[in-house]
Amino acid sequence: MSWLKQLWAGQFSFGDTFFAGMFGPAFVFTPVGVVIAGLFAVVAPGTMGLAIFGMTVLYALYFSTTLPAVFKTGLVAKDVGGWRWFGLLLAVAATGGLWWSVYKFAAAL
Repeated sequence: MSWLKQLWAGQFSFGDTFFAGMFGPAFVFTPVGVVIAGLFAVVAPGTMGLAIFGMTVLYALYFSTTLPAVFKTGLVAKDVGGWRWFGLLLAVAATGGLWWSVYKFAAAL
């Protein structure tokens, strides 16, 4: 938990905050989410959509919690040039896309 506190406080570099903090967990969360959704499909048919909805909400909350730290580190990072603006735009787009997915999922339930 100490790592998350440091991440959300913006105490890491922009690269660490952006890649390891925001998009790194996707390498773990996505495969685990697929396994969980598959288990829901086997154990309780018809609930896989609800499981995916729940995981999307959790991921959107995580992105929303990490986004301020990405901005905090990105706005002061001078050594990355124009890539920081691309990274900030991508972080906002990814967070917005997740919340749009939550909205669409909720409308379909």
